[in-house]
Amino acid sequence: MKVEKDLKVEKERDKNLLTGGIFPVLYAVSLPLIITNVIMSLYNLADGLWVAQISMTDFTATSFVWPPHYLFVSLGMGLSIAGTAIIAQLLGQKDLERAESYGSHLFLLSLAIGLLFSGCGFFLAPRIVQWMGAEGVLAEKSSAYLSILLLGFVFEMVFLSFNSILGAQGQTRITTLISTISSILNVVLDPFFIFTREPVFGLPGLGLGIAGAAWATVLSQSIKVLLGAIAVRSEKNLVRLKLRSLKLSTHQFGELLRIGFPTALGQSSAAIGFTLLNSVIVAYGEATMTAYAAVNRISGFLMMPSQGVGSALTAIIGQNMGAGEKERVKSFVRLAFVTATSMAILGGILQWVFRRPMLSVFLNGSGGNSQLVWAQALEYSLYSALITPLMAFFNLFAGIFSGAGYQNYAAYISIGRLWVIRLPMIYLFQRYSSWGSEAVWIAMLLSNVLIDIFGFYLLFKGKWFREPKIKH
Repeated sequence: MKVEKDLKVEKERDKNLLTGGIFPVLYAVSLPLIITNVIMSLYNLADGLWVAQISMTDFTATSFVWPPHYLFVSLGMGLSIAGTAIIAQLLGQKDLERAESYGSHLFLLSLAIGLLFSGCGFFLAPRIVQWMGAEGVLAEKSSAYLSILLLGFVFEMVFLSFNSILGAQGQTRITTLISTISSILNVVLDPFFIFTREPVFGLPGLGLGIAGAAWATVLSQSIKVLLGAIAVRSEKNLVRLKLRSLKLSTHQFGELLRIGFPTALGQSSAAIGFTLLNSVIVAYGEATMTAYAAVNRISGFLMMPSQGVGSALTAIIGQNMGAGEKERVKSFVRLAFVTATSMAILGGILQWVFRRPMLSVFLNGSGGNSQLVWAQALEYSLYSALITPLMAFFNLFAGIFSGAGYQNYAAYISIGRLWVIRLPMIYLFQRYSSWGSEAVWIAMLLSNVLIDIFGFYLLFKGKWFREPKIKH
């Protein structure tokens, strides 16, 4: 009976990803991811809005420590993308037993790494903030916020493993629901943890300030892990975690690390690059850092739709490559570029047209630096609007190459954008121009243009398509 049930579920999955219409499949897999990304971005906007009510320094601190936090998360993302690609390819080959084994190894590896880095990150956070060049109150606020976020890093790692297992099957609706519940919980908890009396209904709160925002995030992440565990144990989930009967394999641990390493390297290198970039920006003054943070909150939200399409391609390309359906892969790639580019262009236009009302959400309380903050935010908004479609291409390249097993290509474009192009360009502009902080915005735009040209070169060269690295 169990076998018949599994075959029925497997048949339904195949119909969705391997034989369904190109548009319905891309729509069905990417839409929940887009919704998840939008919800997470809305949470970030709301989180920033709550913290901005304390002070602009508190708001700036939450964005200042994003890159080092992302450095830790990038390790989990590397493993998650590797797990998605491997499991999706094995499902495409109808090898359920090995898919389950890899899923179980992915969970254990994520848990172990999460526990290790949660402990290390908590104690290293103040030194990281000091190294980034923050001083005074900004350093104090940043250290408090980052320490707590990294303490809860284990929850992020474990959920990424669940997300990988479900995403490889195209089960993005359940991950969307979980992320929605977690994000809503976070937004609701924030004012109670941050303020002594929450501002909406006047109810008593904990008054923890920026530390409260971090604790609310960690608590919501723990709930997300609980809901993720329920989802992977559900009868609708095809790939089971079989921890009791699992025979540990150093080969499978090694494969996850080997395949995940290029992505983790690319993402972590990007995180280190953004950490260095933040240290460069903060050297121009807190006003510049505040402007940068405010614009990025808005642009990050508007980039979410194209990022969802790119993420969906990893599982779709993986399963269809595993099943040898190369013509379908070509159709998915064409449709993904049309869809993501259209959404990104629209996002860029919205960002520019409504830049003042959107920025006012965060910048109304910028105090004595108000004019300087607004001038720099409006200047950066133009560059950010132009960058939005370029980032859509960047996200699509990452999804396509990862799904085909070419995580090294995704790493090339991630590392190259920051370390080979952007940071050296900023150094040259600072040394040989008088552009001031605008040198950073120009370097960001040009680095995205150049790396997208390289991405299209890898795409049309076609090695990822002719010789996919399929897991046998």
